[in-house]
Amino acid sequence: MKTTVKKTFLDIHKEEEWLNEQGQNGLMLTHYHGGEYEFENVSPAKYQYKIDLPAYTGSKKKEYLAFLEQTGITVVTEYGGRVYLRKNAADGPLDVYTEKKEIAKQMSKRYSHFFAIGIPQLMVGLIMLIQTLYYVKPEGVPFYITMGIDAGLMISGIIFFIMGIQKCRKYDIPREDKDIWE
Repeated sequence: MKTTVKKTFLDIHKEEEWLNEQGQNGLMLTHYHGGEYEFENVSPAKYQYKIDLPAYTGSKKKEYLAFLEQTGITVVTEYGGRVYLRKNAADGPLDVYTEKKEIAKQMSKRYSHFFAIGIPQLMVGLIMLIQTLYYVKPEGVPFYITMGIDAGLMISGIIFFIMGIQKCRKYDIPREDKDIWE
């Protein structure tokens, strides 16, 4: 039986956790596109999921995905630079990255969108604020509406930026481990 679930995540880690909960309930992800997850009920089988952001493009990416298939990991779908991976829980753990540097690199890629959204919003809000103060007379409703929009853009940009910093710090490698050569 197929089930379609519409859900949106801002945090890829939370999305991965949710997918793994679905896998523990015997739901096998068969397709994903634009916030719409398609599952097939295959209980009592249980699945594990990972979302990978590979650094490869073109033929190297195809070789990488073929390598993953050879190791028993199923590539479910690709969407927005992300690759959704699935493995039967009975076949062992689903570990794509095992070195700390690779895990840290993957985590920083996962949360770079917070910076990609926050910094431009902050800059546009600041530019609009300067333009508003320079060109609009400081009287009447239009002035206060544009000031509110400008301030809102700046505040949301700061919030996204701070969220990105918090997420990156949460998964960062401690300093004493960075100096260790493996």
